Amino acid sequence: MVTRVATYTNHTLLSDLALRNAARVTDLQNQASSGYKSRNYAGIADSTQRLLNLETEYSRTEQYLRNTTQGKLRLQSMETAVDSMLTIATEMKSLLIQASSAQQADDVNIRNEADQALQQIANLLNTNLDGRFLFAGGRSEEPAVDIEKIGAPDNYISKLNTSVTSGALLSSLGVTTNGTLQIVSTDVDGNSSTSTVNYNAATDDIDDILDAINNVTTNRAIASLRGLGGEGTTLLNIENVGNGSITITETGGGDFLSKLGMEKMGNPRPDADYYMGDHQIMDLRVDDKYDVSYGILGDNPAFQKLIQGLGIAASTENQDALTVALGFINDAINELPNVQGQIGLDIANVERFEERHQDFKVFAAQAITDIETVDVPLTLAEVSQYTTALQASFISISRAADLSLANYLR
Repeated sequence: MVTRVATYTNHTLLSDLALRNAARVTDLQNQASSGYKSRNYAGIADSTQRLLNLETEYSRTEQYLRNTTQGKLRLQSMETAVDSMLTIATEMKSLLIQASSAQQADDVNIRNEADQALQQIANLLNTNLDGRFLFAGGRSEEPAVDIEKIGAPDNYISKLNTSVTSGALLSSLGVTTNGTLQIVSTDVDGNSSTSTVNYNAATDDIDDILDAINNVTTNRAIASLRGLGGEGTTLLNIENVGNGSITITETGGGDFLSKLGMEKMGNPRPDADYYMGDHQIMDLRVDDKYDVSYGILGDNPAFQKLIQGLGIAASTENQDALTVALGFINDAINELPNVQGQIGLDIANVERFEERHQDFKVFAAQAITDIETVDVPLTLAEVSQYTTALQASFISISRAADLSLANYLR
């Protein structure tokens, strides 16, 4: 076919229309087969910036959701652990009441039950999730609790119903005979040390006994005045350093141990010596410029009181001591719900942001889909329309090629 000057304009117009229809048909066919408007940003140039912004926000929201999911799992694990502690404390309270009221500590095997409860508490405080010890604060790579130290230190303690003051003469406490205390202390590794303390019943006072024990640098025993578990009547305590064992005997005919009623039983210190973590409260990034502080530390006062009560109960059947233990456990039962409540508030705070991010994620995902994808059935209908238009263009071009003066005159 020869394009003449007279037909050039029509030919060019029809050819351009046919090419555009062919390109549109190809583009629509690609969209229908892939489901996407374009394989690159150039194909959606008018929406590219909005798409990039949405994709950035979507990725950031997914990270926040991962953070909230992880944080909520940690908090829920801690909540479950504290709930188990409350159950253990309540069961031990019942056993202590039974042992105290009926004087049946041996029958209920209170010492063994308390010791098992202590081990359970230690394991709960060492709750681990994904390699992280949840109650250890910032030192989450190490256990929060040293199981060897969670029990009460091996300890000799004076009569529970008689206060001992620092300046009291031994004679005023009933000591009548001079003598010597032999103290053998053994640490958890089996290393032992022996020290002797000579006393004069008439001239020495309690301060002299404290100094004689505490000033021996090689000694693994320490002496102090404090109540059972750090509370109550002030008593004389002679205990092992480092949670090992201690044995005190008397030589030379003295009556110090008998007159002061020194009895071997566990006596938890008022500090949280068992706690191996730090005091860093963890932060969870849940939104732009917003962190949620969360978590409970293993030295929480409620945990300390529960451990003190169980430590005393695990070391003696003395009724006065069991009453003290029951007091600590009662305090723990009263305080543990507050710990649960704090964890619950942290969970609610995290869930509030989680819900917000989930809502935005749904919105952003739909907006991204609207920009990137096509309605396939509608696109197929457009393909049909443009195919028909393309065929019409080809027919028009073909007929225009047949136009001539001879054909016109015929």
